[in-house]
Amino acid sequence: MTEPFIYPPVPSRKQSIDQTPIEQPPAEETVTMYDSAFKCPSCHNRLQTATAEGAKSYRCSNNHNFDMAKEGYLNLLLAQHKRSRNPGDSDEMIRSRQRFLNGGHYQLLADAIVKQVHLEANDQRVLDMGCGEGYYIDQLRQASGTMQLIGIDISKTAVRLAAKRKINALLAVDSAFSMPLHSDSIDCAISVFSPVSAKETARVLVPGGSLIMVGPGEEHLSGLTDHIYSNKVPHQGNNLDDNLGDFILQETLEVRDSITITGPDILDLLKMTPYYWHARAEQQEGISKLQILETDIHFMIKIYKIKFKR
Repeated sequence: MTEPFIYPPVPSRKQSIDQTPIEQPPAEETVTMYDSAFKCPSCHNRLQTATAEGAKSYRCSNNHNFDMAKEGYLNLLLAQHKRSRNPGDSDEMIRSRQRFLNGGHYQLLADAIVKQVHLEANDQRVLDMGCGEGYYIDQLRQASGTMQLIGIDISKTAVRLAAKRKINALLAVDSAFSMPLHSDSIDCAISVFSPVSAKETARVLVPGGSLIMVGPGEEHLSGLTDHIYSNKVPHQGNNLDDNLGDFILQETLEVRDSITITGPDILDLLKMTPYYWHARAEQQEGISKLQILETDIHFMIKIYKIKFKR
């Protein structure tokens, strides 16, 4: 068995990679710096900012208009593309994940993602597909004030919470399987525990662009699953469809550690995972009464490059 790969610490969250202080653009520039990114989900023409009576919105040449929510995000998910009234993760799962991640339990993974994105994108345009409540995109912003960040998620609740972080990123409600982005517009895309379409991702990436996929390793959360399953259940990972030839796997990295979780964070961990729905009521209750939980965290980071562009 090979030794696991663990990234060294990245620079402080208060500094960029080159250790210079982060300079944030003025608030009024946050939207306009991304004008060329989005396309209209109705007609696919370019969306551009339009300001009327102090309210920001995006409008295409066919006058399809999308208002910027007061929190600072766009909702580009058309009603006919929804499969349910509130698609995406449940509010309970989202808020549990937000509290757990804000507790720093996955900081090792966040540092690894920041380091790899910096290597792949070199402070260019980065897309977080399935950005959730914005934890990882916030980590990217803390490390770089110049990187252009875009986050999308199908959950309106999650994107609203991400916008409340005031990350200085363009955030939108939409699906990673039909993104409101122009072709060849993204330098690096990331997906953390979120399903994506390889074909759609290849479309939005520039030639030579990178895709970073993060999924669980075999031992991920073994201390938690021991309370649910009598037999070990292997993780499926977070891989691209092997039948699509647009990408070639360039590198696989492994990040792992053992952590100790206490108090309410234990139940938050359970509720932010699919294990919550697999656990019986008595198992959920038993886990909720734990005062301490020791578990492995085990992540696989796969870096893909586009093999060719059609």
